Amino acid sequence: MTNSSFSSLEDLNAALLSQNPFAKPPFLNASDVWGNEFFDIETINAHASDAVFHALAQIRAGQYPTTSIAITAQDGTGKTHIISRIRHRLQEHGGGLFVYANKYGNINQIKQGFQQILAESLGKIGRDGARQWQELATAMANNALQIAQSDARIFSTQEFVKKFNDGTPRQVKRWVKELTRAFLQAKNVNEPDIVKAILWTLSEEQSLYAIKWLKGEEIAQYKANELELPAQCQSFEAVLQVLDLISQYNELVICFDELDTPDAYDDMSGLHLSQILAGLIKDLFQNLNRGLILSVMMPAQWIKIKQLPGGVSAKVSAHGNPLDLKYMDAESTVNLVSFWLDKYYQLQNLIPPEPIYPFTQIQLSELGQGRPTVREVLKWCREHCKPPILNSSENNQDADISDPVELAFIKELEEEVGNSLEDNYLLADAILFGFQSLIGQTVERVIVQSATDKVTQRGRRDDYINFKVIVKDNGTDVTIGVAVLQYAGGRGLGAGLRRLNDYAAFNLTRGCLVRSKSRRITSYLEQQYLVPLIKQQGGEYVELKEDEIKPLLAIRAVHQKREVDYGVSEEQIFNFITEKGADKMLGTSNPLLKEILSDPSYQVPTDMIEDEPVTVAESIMDDLSDSAQLDEACDNLMREFN
Repeated sequence: MTNSSFSSLEDLNAALLSQNPFAKPPFLNASDVWGNEFFDIETINAHASDAVFHALAQIRAGQYPTTSIAITAQDGTGKTHIISRIRHRLQEHGGGLFVYANKYGNINQIKQGFQQILAESLGKIGRDGARQWQELATAMANNALQIAQSDARIFSTQEFVKKFNDGTPRQVKRWVKELTRAFLQAKNVNEPDIVKAILWTLSEEQSLYAIKWLKGEEIAQYKANELELPAQCQSFEAVLQVLDLISQYNELVICFDELDTPDAYDDMSGLHLSQILAGLIKDLFQNLNRGLILSVMMPAQWIKIKQLPGGVSAKVSAHGNPLDLKYMDAESTVNLVSFWLDKYYQLQNLIPPEPIYPFTQIQLSELGQGRPTVREVLKWCREHCKPPILNSSENNQDADISDPVELAFIKELEEEVGNSLEDNYLLADAILFGFQSLIGQTVERVIVQSATDKVTQRGRRDDYINFKVIVKDNGTDVTIGVAVLQYAGGRGLGAGLRRLNDYAAFNLTRGCLVRSKSRRITSYLEQQYLVPLIKQQGGEYVELKEDEIKPLLAIRAVHQKREVDYGVSEEQIFNFITEKGADKMLGTSNPLLKEILSDPSYQVPTDMIEDEPVTVAESIMDDLSDSAQLDEACDNLMREFN
């Protein structure tokens, strides 16, 4: 390549000054695992990902059905990066469905939380632009058709989805019912409704409701009638049934991340989150018929797990001793920086004279000799990626964000809020942390004295009233009980509202319902619970808005990952909230926190009240009761699909 083929130094330097190639915070989270864009240098810690792919190949070849692998590493060495590499390889080349666990909700209900994790992960896009649930549903539907007719053709996921989307509601309902019946003729299934719900995911119109049901959430009764499902299926048996169904057609890779949260201990047992998850992994391992479980953690957490009785650690790492991730060296540092800059220069339509410009080989080799982590290399590059023509004083004028808490906050803001809006515990935990950052401050003319999730008379947690905020209002103590109730169905919502009205049982001065306005409430629940709460007891309703809860979720995540991922202190986080709260919608500037503390309006939100629609499922399709009818139905079904 001739010198004329390179971009001019003026153009290169102007680009570097206008946009730092390393401006992206050097952290990975769930958005990187599930996202389409992923920068990967496959030689970095290839031994770890290769071990996973080799094990999957052996499982696929029938050498053994299941295994588990543990990876231990210090923060910043690329634990989540390995998981992301595995996810993207499976998505591109196939070879297994993928589940990613990194948010566990209430650790006292870890199995219930995993049902949600499993359903949400399988709701993500897998191969060929289809949801993983739809991939499983396709395999099951093809199996059902072959049961009805041995030489039935095999349909792709796209063909099934198109067929279901083009069909009328009556047709789709009949197809789901007949495919379910045919499938159950030949398969031993403990939970037939699970089969039906999975097949419903082939309908784009109904898939979100079916996935919500598969997550263990209660769906509205009219929707349950429409899908011919019970209103709720919340059980670990449902998880095991799904695992069994997957194993009949594909391998499953379950990855556990973020086991290192410093303050995540169970109040009753004293066990750390990593130890509780190890028990869950043991249960999953013993019930997984075909697949692999991967856990990534700091060495300290592995030591905790090894202390557990009953051979738990052997189930967490059945493959052998945990794999250790390696620090960077001179060669890998150069490769990482070169790869990162190559992506940047391609986007800028520039060609540098050297792949690592504006750095030198000597600079990067010296950096690598210090055995840095991947994160430390990217952080160093961010701070030093400037044209060499600038002197040291000019280097200091870089206006890029340098506050580590702000960098972490920006990274967490990238996370999609969508699924979090279904998780009462996660939402409440973020709001509670918001109040804990306000202790001692005056907000809405009251002084925040304390905030706690120990809400019962015996100082324990409650499943519905998430926390209490105790404030001083004109010298009087006021105890506000807050319940985040995002339930779609009436049972969970009704139970929560009933408890929120019981001021005596929870020693409350005021009850506060937090709920999205888009989640309607039936007129019955309004009259039975909401009107008495607001009109008679001086309680209030506060609307949950995505733009107001998102910063609270982000800063709470930073606090949970402060030691392992972000290397910041609690004091730094609270200082950031105080100093940048007005710009970031945190602390005293968060409208949601302010509204909860403000004087009640005594207004019932009539615009979120509706009468529950009545649908008669039986009017759409008569029940098929005997084998002759079933055979005829299957024949008709085959003709329709062929």
